[in-house]
Amino acid sequence: MSQQLTLSSLFCVLALAGLCVVTSARELAGVELAPVARQAELASGLLEG
Repeated sequence: MSQQLTLSSLFCVLALAGLCVVTSARELAGVELAPVARQAELASGLLEG
């Protein structure tokens, strides 16, 4: 593998791990994700009808 591809892969892995940590921390803290859930609900309604 080239050095650039290795660095790119490493960055992606670190970004994904950071996202997982942030999401877990929010869940443990009890942060409401209602706005995101509401947007998903609205989007599914648009797709259905």
